[in-house]
Amino acid sequence: MTDITRFKAIFSGLDIAYGTYRIERSKDNGKQAGKAMVVRKPPVNQLWSDHLDGVEPSLGIIPIRADNSCIWGCIDIDQYPLDHKGLVEKVAALKLPLVVCRSKSGGAHVFLFTSEPIPARDMQSYLTNAAALLGESGREIFPKQAEILVERGDTGNFLNLPYFAGDNGTRYAIKPDGTAATLEDFYALYDANVQAAPIEVPQPPKQSEQPIKDGPPCLQALCAQGFPEGTRNNGLFAIGVYLKKAYPVGWEDKLMEYNQKFFVPPLGLQEIQLITKQSAKKNYRYKCKDAPLNSFCNAGLCRTRKHGIGGDGPDAPQMSSLSKYASEPPLWFLDINGRRIELDTDSLFNQAMFQKSCVERLNLLPPTLRKQDWEGLLNALLKEMVETEHIQEASIDTSVTGRFLDLLEEFCTHLQQAMDRDEILLGRPWTSEDEAKTYFRMKDLEGHLKRSNFTGLTAPKMAQRLRDMDGEPISLLLKGRTVRCWRIPRFTGQDAPFESPQAKKVSPF
Repeated sequence: MTDITRFKAIFSGLDIAYGTYRIERSKDNGKQAGKAMVVRKPPVNQLWSDHLDGVEPSLGIIPIRADNSCIWGCIDIDQYPLDHKGLVEKVAALKLPLVVCRSKSGGAHVFLFTSEPIPARDMQSYLTNAAALLGESGREIFPKQAEILVERGDTGNFLNLPYFAGDNGTRYAIKPDGTAATLEDFYALYDANVQAAPIEVPQPPKQSEQPIKDGPPCLQALCAQGFPEGTRNNGLFAIGVYLKKAYPVGWEDKLMEYNQKFFVPPLGLQEIQLITKQSAKKNYRYKCKDAPLNSFCNAGLCRTRKHGIGGDGPDAPQMSSLSKYASEPPLWFLDINGRRIELDTDSLFNQAMFQKSCVERLNLLPPTLRKQDWEGLLNALLKEMVETEHIQEASIDTSVTGRFLDLLEEFCTHLQQAMDRDEILLGRPWTSEDEAKTYFRMKDLEGHLKRSNFTGLTAPKMAQRLRDMDGEPISLLLKGRTVRCWRIPRFTGQDAPFESPQAKKVSPF
């Protein structure tokens, strides 16, 4: 058995659940498609050993722990193909203590490790800022939640671990020269980059050294690293928006200066004049969702800047990381400004009820959106949830069916049982030892369910559940009359019928 001691210590996370992923096919974009699921059991040592030995399915760990802390986090760069060596070089140039690993589909998992647990919120903040500096803003960040509601069935999202099949696999770390790192090499990279708590969030160069002083972090990063090919017009337009804020008088001359200084090659005079004329018409907002700004976006930091997006008016709260716990009825968990809340389907679907939930739980009132905008937002969250497979199957005992089966077993086994089949008329279930079958009237079962405050199934649905367990309706002759009953397989371990010493046998007539 492979020694898992150090690997498990580095990637330990939530200890009550883990994730698995079985690859079934490859999509057209190169991403591996398969079946992902969260298993609500501890990730025992055998799972770690099987992962390193290459035994399917591979292991996924949820980085956030029950106390909302973590010792590792990851930027998931879902891009194929990817220049891994170039990414490692960019990480080194920015002096970020990150370890780049190849993901199962050929993208990258960029890890930050800490020597002791830190709040998950701090890990998210660090990696969000690091992603913006790398030009990878908008990528998935793990842990995806700053807090989880474990007691309500919420477990957070898992990440597939590197080194599936150990040194023989394709999920390896990348060394500075761009070659694959063995597991021992990975441990050396870990030792060189692991951070002591508390961690300091990476920042762009000091404001005093910035040409975009008090402006958007995306423009600061782009001026430092260069504007990608095909983005010069959008880039200079964004700089024009900044310059009008920072230099209300003389911003046109500044635009010419910045064009010469930060664009290679600079835009031509005709293009400069067009952008200047367009910008002079009114005060435009930054086009944060367009390239190249979107790849370097750090909205949280930008809102704090004098000439950032903070002055563009109030924004709706940031909603992300929708996940579903598929119980009956289902529960939904959503991040709102980094806080995790639980919602039922009505509170998710109905905007007014959603706002009420935010006021009650977060002391926050989101602005009312137009119906089509609200539906578009929900559709985007649901689409991301499905695509990233953040739907957790519930255990049977949390479902309506599970509750029904528990109460059915209780009715058939734990209550006073009939000594002979005629006592079915007394409302008691009777078990035939010869047939290993239990008989009862539906109305008596319904009475037990009502006394237990169970109203989750209608009579036709209960009948279907009984059929699903090989039950069948049957007519019995009891005390000279025909009675409609149900016959189901006897429950395993069912005790023999007994008669309560307090109860007296009474005639049903």
